[in-house]
Amino acid sequence: MKFPIALGFVISLISTSVSAESIRWKPETLKPGDYTSINQSQGGLIHHVFRGKVGRFYVLDSYRGSSPSGKPVFSTYMDKDGNQVRWVRQDGFELKFRPHDCKRTLGRCQYTQTGSDGKKEVRLRITEATRNGFKFSEYGSDGKRLFGGNITLDARGNAGNGRLDGYQGKQRFRLVKQAYQ
Repeated sequence: MKFPIALGFVISLISTSVSAESIRWKPETLKPGDYTSINQSQGGLIHHVFRGKVGRFYVLDSYRGSSPSGKPVFSTYMDKDGNQVRWVRQDGFELKFRPHDCKRTLGRCQYTQTGSDGKKEVRLRITEATRNGFKFSEYGSDGKRLFGGNITLDARGNAGNGRLDGYQGKQRFRLVKQAYQ
């Protein structure tokens, strides 16, 4: 009886490790200039361009329009797994996430989001690996669901197709192009 329980425990640890790896963003596989273009149902075409490593973090610059050029509308600073630690809009407004935004962390994960306006929010994110990406729900400090959805990932951990449902309505994401050097 003890052997099947131990075997079940080992299998669950292995499957959890595989799932955790499967939702991880893999910046070590990218080169500066690599990008992903996504058509957002509410925002049109957006291009996420890998800038490279800045200090301890990896940076994506995001552009709107027909091509990834001009001045980015925002930049995202992420840890090695793809959890956001900082987000900066073109006009200088900034969000910081402590310890990070839990985007690529499986299970229950709590974080604090602080805006450059001083506004702080504590949030809880629950993320689960799926066959080809992850699904999640995010809650405010009052326990009220803010939004959730699911995202597919490619072999490098870049996001592709997906959906978000929440307080700003429903949004669909459709992968249009990926350019890897």
